[in-house]
Amino acid sequence: MRITLFEVARGDDERFLARRPDAGVLFRALRDDVAFRFAALTDAPVASAFPAHSGEYEVVHADGSPDGREGVTLINPFDVPAGGDDAFLAGWHAIREALSTQRGYLGTRLHRDDAAELRFVNVARWSSPLMFARALRTVEANIPFDSHPALYLVV
Repeated sequence: MRITLFEVARGDDERFLARRPDAGVLFRALRDDVAFRFAALTDAPVASAFPAHSGEYEVVHADGSPDGREGVTLINPFDVPAGGDDAFLAGWHAIREALSTQRGYLGTRLHRDDAAELRFVNVARWSSPLMFARALRTVEANIPFDSHPALYLVV
């Protein structure tokens, strides 16, 4: 699966959407202050006039029902350097296990592309932003790598 994360400045949503990538599922972040305002999950490369980070990812973990249009989608790309995989995966699996027991959790899929700048991308679905926020209050996050989490809706 190709995942493309787009850097779209505040106020440029309409300009971006006018040149909307014509493939796969396009997501828009709920907030306008996140690093990647739009994300596309596609089968093919996506061209864009906007700065983008893209990779051809393979699924390394999946559970529940991470696909669907209802609820919200958490897309969280991680900057994990070569050699950091074991520490990242241990932390990610511990957090996923704790979050998966929380009300509102629908499913997750962790993607990996060793050639991409952002080597791991987690895509998870939650019933609502409120349920995701409540779940985060009960779980101690301990992944020592930079990430760019945001909640998205399908465009």
